[in-house]
Amino acid sequence: MPRSRTLIAGISASLTGQFGVQGQQALAGLQAWAEDVNRAGGMTVSNPGTRWPVTVVHHDDQSQPDRARQITSRLIQRDSVDLLFGPYSSVLSMAAAEIAEAHQKVLWNQGGAADNIYQQGFDWTVGVLSPASGYLSGLLPLIQQTDVSIASIGIIRAYPGAFPHAVSSAVHRQARELGFQVNYIREFPPSLTDFSGVLEEVRGKKLQVLVVVGRIANDIGFAQQLAAARTSVKVAAIVATPLQQFVDALRGEAQGFIGPSQWEPEANYPSNYGPSPESVLASLSSGASVSVDYPMAQGYAAGLVAQACVERAGSLEDARLRASASDLDISTFYGRFKIDSDTGKQTGNSTLLVQWQGGKKVILWPPELAQGRLVYPWPNG
Repeated sequence: MPRSRTLIAGISASLTGQFGVQGQQALAGLQAWAEDVNRAGGMTVSNPGTRWPVTVVHHDDQSQPDRARQITSRLIQRDSVDLLFGPYSSVLSMAAAEIAEAHQKVLWNQGGAADNIYQQGFDWTVGVLSPASGYLSGLLPLIQQTDVSIASIGIIRAYPGAFPHAVSSAVHRQARELGFQVNYIREFPPSLTDFSGVLEEVRGKKLQVLVVVGRIANDIGFAQQLAAARTSVKVAAIVATPLQQFVDALRGEAQGFIGPSQWEPEANYPSNYGPSPESVLASLSSGASVSVDYPMAQGYAAGLVAQACVERAGSLEDARLRASASDLDISTFYGRFKIDSDTGKQTGNSTLLVQWQGGKKVILWPPELAQGRLVYPWPNG
């Protein structure tokens, strides 16, 4: 009969660099999950009468892909982790997935939403996040419900980057299908900080809907400059909108901005596995040195998914865990988990659409979870 030992979970976490805030949040979420597992007595692996305590090993990848590769390799080869969790951001997750694939180690991808991660033929990556192509899938239907006369859309995205491309391209496709006119597409380098020239073009095009997706610093900088400008924009959707960093930077000017969120505590998904949303939120909030944004919830949710697969497989063998993930269909505080068995891409969960209203985030989409109506037109237009 197998004896109990400590189960080791490992993560490449961006504690510094451009993804530092979200990397710290993801790590805090994973650590909160481990603490809750241990508080409950540990994790059942193979012997129902024996529970294993969980410890989390992490190293700072400094928001650098090469470092993420090195750390992922270290976690597998030197730290001998039982469960390997991916870093925050798509570019770092892709780097980690390449190493995990080479070692045939399951990567519980809690931080990379870009669709192209699941187009590489990887066998060992399991996606927890709803993919980037669905981030703004509710935006245009919501607009049509509000004002059928709106037609003119502008899309502004960072280049290069698989994540911005996936989000914006999906909006472009859906716009054509729904009869909107995409009158403006503008790419910019992630290093750009002065968007005055872009805003002049936005004014000239008399755009009614503006979709912006870049890195977090890009999104915040653009939103600040857009809020100070006078344009014809009636709906402003910026991907970083739901983050606390966004509202801290814009303060009162955050009112009316819309964005996608992987999770909000008010969503209250029906759950058949793991702790309640209230319990998870309490764990995430307890002693947290960073804001409880959805990247923190992602880390916790990834731990829950891995735990469910371990319990069902009765093993820590990666092949059995990957097979268990393919068959798993559960609902947690984070929503439904179900993947495409071949690619590992998340298919069961969908992204929320939220808007800052009166200093609070209000869920607008999907309709069954909506807490209010779209504030329209955007007050800074």
